[in-house]
Amino acid sequence: MGALMGGPRHGYEIQQFLETALGSTWHVGMSQIYAVLKRLEEKGFLRSSMESQETRPSRRVFSIMPGGEAAFLGWLHRPAEHVRDLRIEFLAKLFFFRRLSLPGGAALVAAQAGVLDQQREKMVRRRREEKDPFNRLVLAFKIATVDAWRKWLIEQAAVFIGDSPNAC
Repeated sequence: MGALMGGPRHGYEIQQFLETALGSTWHVGMSQIYAVLKRLEEKGFLRSSMESQETRPSRRVFSIMPGGEAAFLGWLHRPAEHVRDLRIEFLAKLFFFRRLSLPGGAALVAAQAGVLDQQREKMVRRRREEKDPFNRLVLAFKIATVDAWRKWLIEQAAVFIGDSPNAC
């Protein structure tokens, strides 16, 4: 839906936008894009219309509806719940905050740091109680991963969002 926040686009334009903007972190195939667009249209988040072209077949153009915009903005402002979702989901959120010059990016970074802090505390408690050496090793790896993400949030993501004209 973020690809439609700037205005209507047809499927290929959406795919090209995502490939150009987020291709280094996220690959989305055309079939996946059309499946998602169909589901979002069925939910009432998008609407589509056929646009005729003089020398080419007609194409379906998608527009975001007010409910879709609200759903997108709600998603955008929520931190990722799991560490595994930071690499794609959280990076996409940072991209859209900056691309769309939206306020609230700094608050998202702070909220994400809070989520990581909570996850780290749980892992540290579990590691203290864990008897199996391999499971302790795995938990130590997960804690180090959270620590690295936390450091990156402060040193990189906060600075990136801070460069946004409307950063909070």
